[in-house]
Amino acid sequence: MTEEVRRALTAILLKKAKGYRYTERTDEFAVADGEKKLVRSKTVTKRVHPDVNAIKALLTMSDDADVTAMTDEQLQVEKLRLIRLLGEAEQTPPAEDD
Repeated sequence: MTEEVRRALTAILLKKAKGYRYTERTDEFAVADGEKKLVRSKTVTKRVHPDVNAIKALLTMSDDADVTAMTDEQLQVEKLRLIRLLGEAEQTPPAEDD
């Protein structure tokens, strides 16, 4: 796998692992006098919740995925890194459920 592909996959998985919002637009048309006219337009912002499977995939893609070969010090550093990442994720404002 090339480095460019790996970076693209990592970015996609990271977005899915963190969750994201997207906007969905629905337009309703009617035909009057032989012409198509916009009757109603609705725009909704939706939230995709964080995905645990994406987190697992990120961990397996990681160069440090083999935790059995890590020393106690390396495991402690990794633990602190993950706790810091979780803390940052908790500081993001909660999503409004639609």
